Amino acid sequence: MFSGHSSRWRSFVILLVAVSAFAPAEVLAAKRVALLIGNEKYEATSQLNNPANDVELMKASFEEAGFDSVTTVHDLGRQDMVKALRDFEDLATGADVAIVYYSGHGMEMNGQNFLLPTDVQLKTDKDIEDEAIGLDRVQRSLEGATKLKLVILDACRNNPFEQSMTRSISTRAVSRGLARVEPESADLLVAFASKAGTVALDGEGKNSPFATALAKYLTEPGVDVRIALGKVRDEVVSVTNRGQEPFVYGSLGGAQIFLNIKEVNINITNNGEQLSPNSQSAAAADWQNIRDLADKDLIDAFLAKHGSDPVYKMLAEKKLKLLAEAEQMSSVTPDEIAWDALKQSTDAAALTRFLERYPDSKHKAEAEQQIAALEPQKGLNISQTGKDTQASRDCYLLAGEPQSMPGFVGVNFLKLDSARALTACAQAVNENPDDMMLVNMLGRAQDAGRDYVEARHNYQKAADGGNMYALTNLAWFSVYGTDGAVDVDQGRRMFEQAAKAGNAYGQASLGWLYREGYGGIAQDYDEAARWYQLAANQGYANAMATVAWFYREGLGLPKDLTQSLSWYKKAAEGGDVNAMSSLGWAYQNGLGTEQNYVEAKTWYEKAANVGDSYSMALLGWFYDIGTGVTQDYAQARTWYEMAANAGSAYAMGNLSRLYDYGLGTKADAKEAVRWAAASIEGGDPAKLQELKSQPSNFTPAFRKEMQALLKDRGFYSGPVDGDFGAATLDAIDRLSRKS
Repeated sequence: MFSGHSSRWRSFVILLVAVSAFAPAEVLAAKRVALLIGNEKYEATSQLNNPANDVELMKASFEEAGFDSVTTVHDLGRQDMVKALRDFEDLATGADVAIVYYSGHGMEMNGQNFLLPTDVQLKTDKDIEDEAIGLDRVQRSLEGATKLKLVILDACRNNPFEQSMTRSISTRAVSRGLARVEPESADLLVAFASKAGTVALDGEGKNSPFATALAKYLTEPGVDVRIALGKVRDEVVSVTNRGQEPFVYGSLGGAQIFLNIKEVNINITNNGEQLSPNSQSAAAADWQNIRDLADKDLIDAFLAKHGSDPVYKMLAEKKLKLLAEAEQMSSVTPDEIAWDALKQSTDAAALTRFLERYPDSKHKAEAEQQIAALEPQKGLNISQTGKDTQASRDCYLLAGEPQSMPGFVGVNFLKLDSARALTACAQAVNENPDDMMLVNMLGRAQDAGRDYVEARHNYQKAADGGNMYALTNLAWFSVYGTDGAVDVDQGRRMFEQAAKAGNAYGQASLGWLYREGYGGIAQDYDEAARWYQLAANQGYANAMATVAWFYREGLGLPKDLTQSLSWYKKAAEGGDVNAMSSLGWAYQNGLGTEQNYVEAKTWYEKAANVGDSYSMALLGWFYDIGTGVTQDYAQARTWYEMAANAGSAYAMGNLSRLYDYGLGTKADAKEAVRWAAASIEGGDPAKLQELKSQPSNFTPAFRKEMQALLKDRGFYSGPVDGDFGAATLDAIDRLSRKS
């Protein structure tokens, strides 16, 4: 245990990071260098006990992480300290990552921070610039690094010369320790071992609580530096019994930043099933993060990682073909191709990816305007306990709970871009560590990224702090056995606690349990409708859409198509994409209203703009058969391809037919077969059944190409003659089972 009575005043740490933009989740795999300086044996002021120990601890941490060079120096006078920085400046030039760690005395004058060499005398305040080392000089030693520049200052908070130093000018302010740093750059991060106005503890061992936690987490494999600092904060708060609270100021860009390049390949157990990072679900998630970008390098990297997945391999190759065709048109640039797919989008993550990848695009202002419209309303204090920062707004934008504040749509969990949300929310929590909604959203980002250990940690922390969204998220872990045994009854009790506390998310989740009769819970539509209605009355869009479904189906509520339509409209206006597509279906089929294909098309388009593949596919079907619009196979192909690109197996099957018969495009049997195979592997039962029971629906060229594909995949060894006999049908079955 650490006690404030037994510990001397200790230093605090400032961490400054400057990073250039690179692809999200890219692991820094090139040259990494570090300089570690420990000053403890001072000639003219109090000596320190821990700098040498802390330097050795950090050295071991960086070496374990595989750094190319870790230089340690101790007890340097000014001349030697300048030389060490100058030598390191040469070493850092061209390195991907360069770090300077300093442990020793430091001080502040007139808002500027200085590191104190061991031979410093500081008889007057005029001496500081001649005898000390300015923080700007340390930063300058890192300028040659290309991707990550990191300075860690472990400098004593109490100014050791405050009492003895003569003041030459009365207005020259000299305060305790170092000055608070408020970075103006978006790529600068400042972390204190103890937040401004407080002091850090030295601890009872040979290292301080902060240094111990820093060495433990900063170079943890696969952990972003902002997440690592959050872990450091939590551990220090815990081991000091809240006697010390690290704090972080400033922000970084959206890219994830790792200090440890060791490959992490974690298999996560979910109900006993091993989920590999290279599974199809991972391919789908990665494809979602790049499919709206016209970037050959990203697609090549995707193929290198997921080339064994035939569906997403084909989608990636189609995208590469599109880009190659665009290159032949000198007037078309990659950002134009990407923007054409996003210009009506209400997908904040997709728009953010566009801005990151094309910062100089002429469409930058338009993308920023669309993002601004999706943010929490201006004027709302979105932080519950701290300051309203840009990181907090970004966290809400990328991971916000739906309808968690007035006028805010939020982010559907299945649409959450975990990498970008993770960096934004980690920074937001560092800035506002007591805001339990931000902690919960950090958990959401980790949950979406399948880091269930950290997700549970943050959900539990937020739930313990009274956040009912977090309690509901924890309940889902129990219901599905996300990170352990399934315990539906425990999940139900947690849902009830959140629901009875008035949380709409908890109410809707409890309603879902009763609607589905899940996990041994008795199915009860009346009870389900009651809880959904309570959530809907609070404006929870998902609940409003479900109430509409109850009215449409006459389950739990009297069948009333007019009421159903009304609730679907409310839910759609609240941003629920399923309600938008359901409204399209209602107008298409005259459910609670007159049949109106124009209105149906409008709602399908709104859902499609949020990325709903079902609505994209139905728009393709409208143009395919000429329902409510002039038949246009080219338009049908465009919508089907958009839906297929978003993962719709149904759209892939329809694309197969268009290519087979040359509808809206040149007939291409090979392309038709590729889409048909992707449809089957994607799980479309209609295409599978059609191939097996009605092979005459397909052209002879198609049937031969299908046999050739099956033979190439190792499912078929018979003749390529277009005759779908028993061997061919068996091969098609084997293809479907492989998916």
